[in-house]
Amino acid sequence: MKAIVQSALGEPATVLKLIDIQDTPQPGPEEVLMDVKLASVHHGDLGMTRFQPSIPEDVGYVRRGSEAVGIVRALGFEVEGQGNLKVGDRVIGFPALGSWAESVAIPALTAIPVPPEVGDEVAAQLLINYVTARMILRGLRKTVSDEVLGGGAILVTGASTVVARLLLHFLNKEGLKSIGLARSAVSAKRVADEQRGVQVAATEDADWQAQVTSIAAGRKIVGVLDCVSGAVVEDIVPLLADDAAIITYGALGGGQLGVNLPNIINRQFVIRGVTFGRWFYEVPREEQINDIQSAFKLADELPSLFKVGGIYSLADFQQAIAAVEAPNRDGFVFLKP
Repeated sequence: MKAIVQSALGEPATVLKLIDIQDTPQPGPEEVLMDVKLASVHHGDLGMTRFQPSIPEDVGYVRRGSEAVGIVRALGFEVEGQGNLKVGDRVIGFPALGSWAESVAIPALTAIPVPPEVGDEVAAQLLINYVTARMILRGLRKTVSDEVLGGGAILVTGASTVVARLLLHFLNKEGLKSIGLARSAVSAKRVADEQRGVQVAATEDADWQAQVTSIAAGRKIVGVLDCVSGAVVEDIVPLLADDAAIITYGALGGGQLGVNLPNIINRQFVIRGVTFGRWFYEVPREEQINDIQSAFKLADELPSLFKVGGIYSLADFQQAIAAVEAPNRDGFVFLKP
């Protein structure tokens, strides 16, 4: 079986390689074996490759990939009698750790049946983005009261990314004032055209801070939903209200938040980090089910969120990585065994 593995920390193009794993994968008692149809390539996957040391010494490598859609090939013996899944079912593996491969064994609880009307290219990118956006909004509401949110404005950085566009969509539907912030004028226009009623500024414009203030139309900016960080947040700080919340869920700008300690102390900013991983153990099962059902509905409601930016073979994984990190990317990138 072919799989993409990592043998050391570093740049993905350098430390990842495609190998043949000789052992035939078998599901554990509470697992299913899934033949992968499409596996998504996330910025988070690349971040783990660069920064998270999780390489078992006995094996010498770790498989990469975190979400995929595929077909159930085999069931663990404890799963067989439950009746929830059967061989041949099309499922999303969320998560599906090690999914940049021809097949992967995943816990049965993370194998989510896909409705027939949802295509592979949507299913393979749907849940991690949707759940991430929902977790960010949960983090925002833990930090800022509904009253303050209702009277203020929320700034969303990295506005052209799928998660940010989901956030803008959700905020708009809730009647909250949101402002998008994209890197380029091209991206800003594309997002504004998609998100009716949402205005988006571009940081390539010299007067983007004045644009944000104008779009806020007298409202205080009480929250920032940020996947960029770095210099962008540093430049946003003067625009923020005292007690503003900075909800950070990424580091596209290089890993530094860009807020100095005097600003945090003097202006009483609240900084909260968010990761989709906490969804699995912090969110009650009933809410998880509702999130999954709502995600499938969204695929029909806003199909423009689920464009394809490229599908690459496992052998061409380096091209896939380059496509993920290309500026102004418009669409999701997949690996196809």
